[in-house]
Amino acid sequence: MIKLTRRTLLVGTSALTMAGIVPIRTMAASRTYHALLVACTEYPALPQRNWLIGPKNDAGLVHEYLLKNVPDPVRFAPENVTLLAKDVPGASGLPTHAAIKAALANLAAKVQRDDFVYLHLSGHGAQQPQMVKGDETDRVDEIFLPVDIDKWINRDAGVPNALIDNEIGAALDAIRDKGAFVWVVFDCCHSGTATRAVEVDDELERKVEFADLVGGSEAERAAAIKAYDKVTSAAGSRGIDNNGARKPAFSLTPTGGEPIAKGKLVAFYAAQTVETTPEMPLPKGTTDAPRFGLFTFTILSKLAENPNVTYRQLGQAVLQQYSADSRTRPTPLFEGELDARVFGTDKTDAVMQWPVVIKDGEATIGAGLLHRLTPGSKLAILPSALSPLSDAVGFLEVQSARNLESRVKPVEFDKKQALKVADIPANAYARVAEIAVDYKLIVARPAAAKGFEKETALVNSVLDELATAKETGFNIELVEPGKSAELRFAVMHENAIAGAAEDATDKPALWFLPASGDVTLKDRSRPPLIIIHMDDRHKLVDATTRNLRTIFRATGLSRLAAASDYKPTWPIR
Repeated sequence: MIKLTRRTLLVGTSALTMAGIVPIRTMAASRTYHALLVACTEYPALPQRNWLIGPKNDAGLVHEYLLKNVPDPVRFAPENVTLLAKDVPGASGLPTHAAIKAALANLAAKVQRDDFVYLHLSGHGAQQPQMVKGDETDRVDEIFLPVDIDKWINRDAGVPNALIDNEIGAALDAIRDKGAFVWVVFDCCHSGTATRAVEVDDELERKVEFADLVGGSEAERAAAIKAYDKVTSAAGSRGIDNNGARKPAFSLTPTGGEPIAKGKLVAFYAAQTVETTPEMPLPKGTTDAPRFGLFTFTILSKLAENPNVTYRQLGQAVLQQYSADSRTRPTPLFEGELDARVFGTDKTDAVMQWPVVIKDGEATIGAGLLHRLTPGSKLAILPSALSPLSDAVGFLEVQSARNLESRVKPVEFDKKQALKVADIPANAYARVAEIAVDYKLIVARPAAAKGFEKETALVNSVLDELATAKETGFNIELVEPGKSAELRFAVMHENAIAGAAEDATDKPALWFLPASGDVTLKDRSRPPLIIIHMDDRHKLVDATTRNLRTIFRATGLSRLAAASDYKPTWPIR
């Protein structure tokens, strides 16, 4: 654990747009901000194993962020934010096909030139054979599933009530034709398989098998599934466009080469068309954490840490966080006007500070876990938002934190006595003075496997030894198989994995796997492994130590890089 301290106030200047004529801040303050949030959790037409939990939490988190935490001068008025979800405060109805289409049409009718529209769709995606021949290079339509979809029986009509990619593109074009800027986030996936060598208890993939969408008799269902498999298997390199680039899920109109009056577009996709994307309890390590979509939560956490970024920088920060969390998939995609600033704000250096709210003798601030604030984080009490850190009249410590709010109390710190809550100045601000970056690597033990009982017991005894050893060059915490972890172990033969080379060893091996538990042998690549020799414990200890040290260092660097958006002023304490 190291602590990052911030000792200076960074102040930036506004950038100019339109050839230096109109400041972005002026445009941001004058434009109207709209949002449509769609969260699909329960699907009556699908087996309950396909129902989700995270989308409604995604929508609630985004809703709260837009209304309370966006940077000045951006303002999402409650009347301009439409939420379609079940059991979420502020929702105006269920996310049915008709409700989503009506909300999109309403946006197209009321937006004005230079307005900003944020769209967020969380739920299931899927694929179906293309409705218009020649319309898709892979011969399938990507679809988003509203909660009122029905079984696919009419093979000429597609999945009833599904939102087809072209349908979404047309709705966005209608909004952009009015001159509005659109940012759309899809936290769903459409196809893909994951080869997991170990089970992960707390992750649920947002994926629906095509067979679950098909209705009709057994013979009709079998024929439809066979036809779909034939289409997808004949599509060649799925997920790749004609130029060899990764293909985004929805065929949205590109922004290049269009009339200047048309509003620009940015699209964020949680996964490639051949990948799945998960939901899980977040933040990791938090007791009773609610389940969120990994993509949504990571976007919001990166924005909370530093809202004054471009879409490209935000996308890079998301990928960087995935790397820091040892995730090898999914691979999010980002397209459109990526060098524009998020929400159309001007460029200023982020200052991690918030007004101190005093109520009933307790102090709170409007920031929390998404801002990397955890119990023990220290904040300077400043008389005003522009005060230098040297003017701090005292310090606060985070006692408890939720995603977007923390309860704080005055403490003695940096040679300053603890204030009484009543003595905190009116209109005071709390600015981050010290945060902690935890470098401990959470490691899941290998699960018991039939035929490998002795090897698994040996591995666990080695891990117990290394977890308590000193001067190993790493710091690990062991958890049981399947629990939340950044690194997972498995004991198995290499040739037990589909696609293994003919010369793959059949000896017991200790595999080092990513957080998802996935294993791939594509292009002869494979995760690190160690052949287990039952008569040579020292060799296993030595090889495991070397691999853990390498992984720990790489993960630590990724975490430090992911935390660097906070822009601390060195030194490190």
